Amino acid sequence: MKFNDLLNSAGIKPEEVCVIRHHTSTRGKRFATLHDLWRGDPHGFERYQSTQKTKRQIFRKRKIWAAFVNPTPDETVFVGLFDAKLADTRKADWLCDYRGNEPGDGKPVDIFATSRRNELSDQIGILHVDWPAENKRTWARRADGLNLPLSTKQFAARIGPLTGEALVDELLDLGFSVTGATKKVKQLRRGELVIYVKREIKTRPLVIHPHYLELAEEFRALGGVDVPSPLKTYKNSNLRAFPAYYTDSRDSEGRHGFAIGIEAPCLRELVDLLDRGTKISTPDGEVRVIAPEDDPFTEYERLQAARVGQGEFRDALMIFWKSVCPVTGIDHAVLLRASHIKPWCEASNAERLDPFNGLLLSAHVDALFDRHLITFGDDGLIKISSMVSIANRARLGLDPTFRISGLNARHLPFLEHHRSRFQP
Repeated sequence: MKFNDLLNSAGIKPEEVCVIRHHTSTRGKRFATLHDLWRGDPHGFERYQSTQKTKRQIFRKRKIWAAFVNPTPDETVFVGLFDAKLADTRKADWLCDYRGNEPGDGKPVDIFATSRRNELSDQIGILHVDWPAENKRTWARRADGLNLPLSTKQFAARIGPLTGEALVDELLDLGFSVTGATKKVKQLRRGELVIYVKREIKTRPLVIHPHYLELAEEFRALGGVDVPSPLKTYKNSNLRAFPAYYTDSRDSEGRHGFAIGIEAPCLRELVDLLDRGTKISTPDGEVRVIAPEDDPFTEYERLQAARVGQGEFRDALMIFWKSVCPVTGIDHAVLLRASHIKPWCEASNAERLDPFNGLLLSAHVDALFDRHLITFGDDGLIKISSMVSIANRARLGLDPTFRISGLNARHLPFLEHHRSRFQP
């Protein structure tokens, strides 16, 4: 079978297609090869591709570009179909994403507006062709004049556990992009899905959102996923897209995720499972994932954790209450807790994410509020349980005249629910 047969079966005429084979013997500034650029920075790759020397008719006249890159000198892999239209001819006002210099050495270039097409998208990173030896130096041809045979070579697939850069490479091939890096972890994203890869530690190197703890048995069922038993969270302050937690032992917030190991043959299936779990349905529509109530932290840490995906709930409360506890006036961020009024275990998914089901409370007030030893009236006035002794009230600085100012009408139904659990 030939590549043009695939184009015809997709309803695309080969005479409308320019076949581009991106390759160069010169190592790039940020990426070693153009294959690396495509995997590591898809936006940069498409911008690199869209900038061409002026008056090249093969690019100007062909409405569709079929792009290929070379992972190795004898390997040519398909990376997508693009609509292409000349947008401007001028000096580019950016640096080349591959070479790091000015495109066209600072001279005017043809700049094309390109957009990815859906046809053959299931073949991206998978389909290989045999580029003719007599055309090895040629990198742009008319598809109808270069009928590329599909490769019959068997490129070796990875086997065994994936770690470090090998895991990153496989994720890039699955459409992820590297969106951040520290000495300890790399952050990768594909759409809504954010994951981390430990850079030096080989034990369970893939770190996912703690929400996925509840899918642990489904991971084990894949057969090639190393899930800790008993389940436990992985703590690392570099996991900036994951929920926060606070403890007495640290001055700043920490972050936590769920670390697992993965065998190469199972990676695609695992990613598909993660994709299906990135959102949950609520009566108000889909929202991003949240961490489970019964995550395996200590009781103290669990009560303190920001339990909504990516800290959105805490962030909303910090904004609404201007980063100040409305009861005590404390404004030291690490001492403030995002407290649900209607408890997490009793709230719907929509209520768990509703900032009006929350108060920004200092740590000791949060502990009392969480255990229904204090509550608040609709006028904001504090009510203190008789179970808190007079001596402890004094030690805690509880004043019966404390009042929350700034309550919204939307807080009141949640406060009414909280008062129904209050221990007088």
